[in-house]
Amino acid sequence: MAVSESPRKLLPTTETRKLLIKWLVALLVPISVFTFVWLGEQIINQIWLGILYPQNPLYDHDLWSLSLQAIFMLIVYLSTIVLAGYLVAADSGRRSTIEVWCDVVFAAVIPLILLASTANLLIGLGLGVVIWGIYLFVRNRVRLAMGYTPPPPLESLHVIDEQGRAALVRLAQQAGFWFATIFAVISLIADLVFYASGQLPDLLLIWVVARTILLPVVGYFLGRLGGVIALRYVIRPDAGVEESKNDQAEKGRTGWRSNARKVSREQQLHSLSASRAKEEAKDVIPNDRPLQSKGATRIYLLILMAFVVLYPILDPILFGSGSKGRITSYGDLGFYVILALGLNIVVGFAGLLDLGYVAFFVIGTYAWSMVGSSQFYKLTGIIANPSTFSWFFWPMIIIAAVITALWGILLGAPTLRLRGDYLAIVTLGFGEIIPIVFTQMDKYTNGTDGIAGVYSPATPCIGSFCINWSNSPTPYYYLILIIIGACIFANVRLRDSKLGRAWIAIREDEIAASSSGINLVNTKLFAFAAGAFFAGIAGVYHAAKLGTVAPGDFNSTDSIIYLAMVVIGGLGSIPGVLVGAVVVYAINLLILNQLDTYATDPNNILHILPQLLPNFTFDNIRNLLFGIILVAIMIFRPEGLIPSARRQRELRHTKNEDEEVEASALDQPPGTPEFEAEMHVE
Repeated sequence: MAVSESPRKLLPTTETRKLLIKWLVALLVPISVFTFVWLGEQIINQIWLGILYPQNPLYDHDLWSLSLQAIFMLIVYLSTIVLAGYLVAADSGRRSTIEVWCDVVFAAVIPLILLASTANLLIGLGLGVVIWGIYLFVRNRVRLAMGYTPPPPLESLHVIDEQGRAALVRLAQQAGFWFATIFAVISLIADLVFYASGQLPDLLLIWVVARTILLPVVGYFLGRLGGVIALRYVIRPDAGVEESKNDQAEKGRTGWRSNARKVSREQQLHSLSASRAKEEAKDVIPNDRPLQSKGATRIYLLILMAFVVLYPILDPILFGSGSKGRITSYGDLGFYVILALGLNIVVGFAGLLDLGYVAFFVIGTYAWSMVGSSQFYKLTGIIANPSTFSWFFWPMIIIAAVITALWGILLGAPTLRLRGDYLAIVTLGFGEIIPIVFTQMDKYTNGTDGIAGVYSPATPCIGSFCINWSNSPTPYYYLILIIIGACIFANVRLRDSKLGRAWIAIREDEIAASSSGINLVNTKLFAFAAGAFFAGIAGVYHAAKLGTVAPGDFNSTDSIIYLAMVVIGGLGSIPGVLVGAVVVYAINLLILNQLDTYATDPNNILHILPQLLPNFTFDNIRNLLFGIILVAIMIFRPEGLIPSARRQRELRHTKNEDEEVEASALDQPPGTPEFEAEMHVE
């Protein structure tokens, strides 16, 4: 198939108008629902009222809190305007308007309404995911019934010259301007209604007028920013990858890059297999699914990061009372995320089935408990002053992680000759042994009584401001966010390193990896040590946050839960295991308990279940529901919710694609530009 070499011209006026209407309506609906249905406008008004009326006890007057709320609202609204410009510039225009609107309604509007109606983050998102899954299932079945076949991804590729890129930016500017203008008018009408009903003070009319005037101007420039983002993913006439020439002597003297030439980006994509071409082409602009492209995903991540970082400030506003309990539970969720990241190294990267991962978590937990508590006096005879020993929490994060990594090596050493089921059985035995050992070590661990009074971390005071670790869950929430960020960074660096590629090679084919010169012994031991290292970090955090540790808190079924996080999220996928940890933790410990609370409320529709089934509770069918979810995931999406590209290609490839790859590889003789383009693209 040929790639069009003609520059992308300005769309006809009618087509431009249709494209603008499609995306403006698609984005204005969810942003309006957030603004006028789920407290968005109320948050903005409360910020101004707290600043302008400092004597009124009904409003929050904490300037720090108000500033963070204002930052979040700015990020949400400004990012949405940028997204409008990006989507209009990135859309190929081939997908129908109705289909796009349905996608946005089920992906954004319905979850927002559920969040507003349930006032519970995980319940609302969980129901939204279920509805989204049903919608995708029905949509795919309708397409099959209608004989719909998606166009080949490479047919939508276009080389965009300077004139075409300028046209894209102008289109994005129009989108940003009109989106901001329409939203300003809608907000103005809503505020006038509030003012007429006496809910809006006269002083805030100044803000209303200023916002109405400024939004279109801001929208113009933010739309342009969306267009600039879109330009990063277009194919330029001179875009390409470097390819070595055949002069080996010159290459040896001057190095690879000093002796290279360009292969065009479209040649590069055409040389890929069908599955690889589909993955690469979905981010090239213009395309058929701009909502799922890389540029849009980065804007989503910006909004998500702002929400996660500012959540303790937003929780009481968005979800009402009970903030302390919710923030505490999300702090507990954090160490599940770290455990999933660590186990993903062992199982996802290296392919070593570990069913005893809980043992490393136990070791890390006790490492800090025996140092950061009165137990230290029983061990050494040294009186542990809490105000002093609390400071040892920070070095103990690394020390305990290193100790746990050494235990990982001790476990890995005798299992190097084992694979598959045999390795799983040995690690399962290790997971059973360690908690029992700590139970029997009365002198060191207090046996079955465990260790109580584990110290919280200590931090210096800034002036009169001191972090309250004892009575507030917020410091632990931010601590776990920082630790998770560091662990994700380490995981990414490990995955992309020489060691990470060796792990993947062992997972794919251990014999071939050994034949390629990979040291199987050292590489496997590094995998066990790295996975145990992260479990040790999670254990130290867990001990400090909980304040007490007992061997009864750990059992071998926990390892199954941790493995389920990795499998459900996606083996080898870092974003996948993050989502898997959230899903498993939410279902196992939060959502079902909340459903039981709803079932006991006579005014809730779920109250009918205990009436029809005496002694019914969702907690009693926890394992049943969890098992059904696991079976459904394995049947319909075995690669996980957010799979790695490599894993998805393994499980979703077809015979035709395999044949196409073989023909492509054999048809191109070595040394030709086509052969080199195929060999050097990853």
